[in-house]
Amino acid sequence: MCFDFSEQERFDASESIVLIPLPTRSMLLMISAHDSIAMYLAIEPQSFCFYVIAASKRKSEFSTEAGSKYLILGAFSSGIFLFGCDRTTIDQTSLETCREREKRLSFLSRRATVP
Repeated sequence: MCFDFSEQERFDASESIVLIPLPTRSMLLMISAHDSIAMYLAIEPQSFCFYVIAASKRKSEFSTEAGSKYLILGAFSSGIFLFGCDRTTIDQTSLETCREREKRLSFLSRRATVP
């Protein structure tokens, strides 16, 4: 089916050797991600393959335009995702720091009251 389509549309699909296993591997990495940064690093190779697929028909203006728009939109959403990961990490770190500070203070106050 894929080869019939490439013959009908008359474009070279030599990139498909790389463009099929790489997103599949990225999906498997995304399943096993335990951290938001690991999730980001699993999503990015997948999105790069989709940018190439969107712009794969080199002689078509629509394909080139779609690929460039998809790249710009992907860069924008990637930036928002990284900003959100940064804010979440900072909030979580500050919350953990406050809890550790409370534990230290409660330990010191118990120690000072015990004769």
